[in-house]
Amino acid sequence: MKRLKMVALSVALACAPVASQAAEFVNILTGGTSGVYYPMGVAISNILSSKVPDVRPSVQATKASVENLILIQQGKGEIAFTLADSLADGWAGKEEAGFKAPLKKVRALAAIYPNYIQIVASKDSGIKTLADLKGKRLSVGAPKSGTELNARAILNAAGPCSRPASASPPSRTSPPPSRSTWSRFRTASSTRSARPI
Repeated sequence: MKRLKMVALSVALACAPVASQAAEFVNILTGGTSGVYYPMGVAISNILSSKVPDVRPSVQATKASVENLILIQQGKGEIAFTLADSLADGWAGKEEAGFKAPLKKVRALAAIYPNYIQIVASKDSGIKTLADLKGKRLSVGAPKSGTELNARAILNAAGPCSRPASASPPSRTSPPPSRSTWSRFRTASSTRSARPI
């Protein structure tokens, strides 16, 4: 929480010069409402509202990292949360990560917390290693999220022995995946889209 307050203070100071003008709108791009970025965006919004005169912040739920960076580049937000890997891919304009061109309008303000990737499987699945994922379906996070990009990088680094049959965003009902457009993965057909990794 201390780190979040420091980030909010940095944001407040960055917005301070606009305080002498008419009300300035600040759109804070977050992630899904059930994720960690959204409540952090709400906290920053509350601090800006109470500490910076004439600033009117709003918090926007998004698909997180990749979408946030694209929206910042398009001028549709002033503050955004993203994973560092996604930021590096956006700055480089990596098309396979979802960026059509390098994003040169974005600037980093602060690192908020160390981010760890957890790979979890049910006890009954028999999955104990990345190699055990071969031929299985798995959830990789929201489409175009930093989590999806991280999952793709991990599985690509692990090599062909760990490539799953399909990958999809998290779902409570776990619908069958659709055919992937990425030839590296074998997929099954469905009416609902799965996210290739």
